[in-house]
Amino acid sequence: MKLKVLLSLFVLVCLVCFSYAGEVGTTAFQVLSLPMSAYDASLSNITIADTASSASNPAIIPYTSYCLLFSHAVYLADTNYNVLAFNLPVTKKSSIGVAITYFDLGSMQKTAETPSGGYIVQGDFSANDKIFTVSYGLKVKDDVTIGASLKYLKQEIDDVSYSATALTVSGLYLIDDAMYCGAGINNIGNAVNGYNLPTNLYFSFLYYILDYLTGIGELNAYYNDGIYDLKLAAEASYEKLKFRAGYKIPLSHQQRIDLTNELLSNFSLGFGIDFSFLSIDYAWLPKGDLGNVHIFSIGVEF
Repeated sequence: MKLKVLLSLFVLVCLVCFSYAGEVGTTAFQVLSLPMSAYDASLSNITIADTASSASNPAIIPYTSYCLLFSHAVYLADTNYNVLAFNLPVTKKSSIGVAITYFDLGSMQKTAETPSGGYIVQGDFSANDKIFTVSYGLKVKDDVTIGASLKYLKQEIDDVSYSATALTVSGLYLIDDAMYCGAGINNIGNAVNGYNLPTNLYFSFLYYILDYLTGIGELNAYYNDGIYDLKLAAEASYEKLKFRAGYKIPLSHQQRIDLTNELLSNFSLGFGIDFSFLSIDYAWLPKGDLGNVHIFSIGVEF
């Protein structure tokens, strides 16, 4: 019966995703779409698999103890970003989380047009994105949790800056000892300087196939961009070692073209070492001609 409910929910979210998806466009604060940990990144940025996902999914926070997470990502075109997150249990059924994200876009040349129609260099300027997140998660029942995150966003480009707020809401349902599912809406907020935020609706599920093998899936709809995809991932364990892989299957026409030309760019791979109080994770995301993304994370539980 519970499996039938899960499949019904999956079909319902599929219909909602395609109904709300809009035209392809450009959104602001793309840093909101980036994985916050190497764990999530190696699983195609699906955020229900582990307590390491609590920096992105507030519904997971009630299942965490006191824990600290730090991630560093070597991103594309000589850019990088860092994430620092901390979770604090409040009661037996609720917890709060705080996370700070800093995306360094590096320095770029500042140019000006000359009267003759050419350009001259007038020094350099820098750009960065900052996100400050406060989250709250509550265990409504033993098998149901809900959560919400409020994010303050700020972008600085030279001497110009923009700021905004965004809201994320999510929930988890433990179907049985071997399966659970989750759903939510990320980054709800007003447009920034005429550009929408990368809001997305998702439905995910996790199934423990064997004691050492876990299967994970997620359906996404970035309806401000008209982008929707299906993500599939797996994690295999051997003692303290974890091996992870994910793949994003594009469902929109524009993405299918990219799938044909750059098949590898939709893969994600990673591994981790999990001790009783310490976890160390790495993720590799190939991006075709743009290069590779490397993400390193370390988590500590108290």
